[in-house]
Amino acid sequence: MTTPDPRIKVDGPAEFAQLLPFLVGHQPEDCIALHGRIATGTGTGPTMTMSLPEDPDAWQATAAAFAAKFIHITHAPGHSDVLDIVVFLCRTPRPGQSAEETAEELRPLADYFVDAFTDIGRAPVQSTIALVDDRWWAYECHLPGCCEGDTLPSPDDPTSVAAQLAHHGWTLGRRTSEITQEFRPTEPQDAANLLRALDNEGEVWARYCANPSDDGTFLQATHTLLKTAIADFRAGATGLAHDITARLIHGLNDEWARDHGLEHIEDDDLPHARRLWAFLARRSIAPYEAAAVPALTLLAAVAWRQDDIPTARYALQHALALDPDDDFADALHEAINHGVDAASLLPIARTAKAERHARAQSNTTPTD
Repeated sequence: MTTPDPRIKVDGPAEFAQLLPFLVGHQPEDCIALHGRIATGTGTGPTMTMSLPEDPDAWQATAAAFAAKFIHITHAPGHSDVLDIVVFLCRTPRPGQSAEETAEELRPLADYFVDAFTDIGRAPVQSTIALVDDRWWAYECHLPGCCEGDTLPSPDDPTSVAAQLAHHGWTLGRRTSEITQEFRPTEPQDAANLLRALDNEGEVWARYCANPSDDGTFLQATHTLLKTAIADFRAGATGLAHDITARLIHGLNDEWARDHGLEHIEDDDLPHARRLWAFLARRSIAPYEAAAVPALTLLAAVAWRQDDIPTARYALQHALALDPDDDFADALHEAINHGVDAASLLPIARTAKAERHARAQSNTTPTD
């Protein structure tokens, strides 16, 4: 198996388990990771992650779909041949559940992935490894007491993979929970007032969707608020009034408004645009979680431009879980998984801005 650093030797599942955070760029929690060992080259092979569904009834379908997507991407033109695959299953024990019980609960999911890749026939599964509470299980090993719940070595252990990679400048990265905390819905202290604002603006949005206005009034209001919000966050703001927050959350679900948001991925815009999109995503509280999809997608675009691939992937996974049919989120996710340069977003954003100005001049929509 190749590693992020060819000077590090990986001999078996214990080393594989230590290697995972360096392959995905963060410390994964409650997720599935697939890694392909490549036939040629000295760099690491392709790695993809997704959230681990809570419901075990969904695991078989998840394994089939994720295996197919992994093979589709890793066998696209320009990718090195994948010899075999390592499946990582990461899960935090639920209340009252031991690490051993959690690992045993994951065993059927490991089997589903072996079956899925066998059915596809493009690359076999070399190993399926469960990671639970800093302990690892290798399901292929059937020797009693072997590869069952061994503790991962401390990063301070100079013989560990983590210590060796750290010596060469690699870092473990953040935990999944720390990444998703940036955009997960969070109720403010006065959540009732926010919910009332979301209800009111939701009614306005529903009326607009039922009878879209030709005079651009709705888009004008959203555009003006977005322009002001971007300026406020550029000046250091960390939040918005509830009525403005609610209007932007709903208003960005208009394709033209979202495209205006995409314009803010130039270098100077990235930090404050990221804080705004994350804020709007966090304020998309129940029952309005799905309204966060545009903000999550824009956050992913900004994170991608900042080379923060873990945040981009998790934001897009969350967006697609809320709306599997969102074409823009799906296109961004595919581009990231195919290793496309994030700079490719710049001409798209600039074209969108030019088209917005052209529409404004024809009085279809207003501009600055």
